[in-house]
Amino acid sequence: MPAEECGRRLNSDRSAAFYVGYADGSGFELSRYGRTAVRVRGSFTPLAVGSRVSYRVELIPWMVWTLIVSYVVGIPILAMLALRGLLPTSVLIWLVVITAIVLPINVWFSEQQAQRLRDYVKAVLSAN
Repeated sequence: MPAEECGRRLNSDRSAAFYVGYADGSGFELSRYGRTAVRVRGSFTPLAVGSRVSYRVELIPWMVWTLIVSYVVGIPILAMLALRGLLPTSVLIWLVVITAIVLPINVWFSEQQAQRLRDYVKAVLSAN
């Protein structure tokens, strides 16, 4: 199908209201409402018959940097408070333990979200 048709299908799909982003004849960028740290970006390359869809799933960079900066700033502040006796050391230890447990769970959810985005794009563009 032509590239413009691919963009139109992604924009007019009945479940498109659940996605944030854009889609046009040149390409698309989609993420899901409520969980926007993972997005799929792609482009349409016109061919003699139809078009080729190239896409990649990625983490939104500013969200990753926000998480990194919050830990780089937050952990030393909490450690200083613990050293001064203003915060029990156990709180800092629990924070690190909880992070070690929750981070892999968040990565798993992100992988599931990425798979749903890929499946959505494939389903919409392969529909007759």
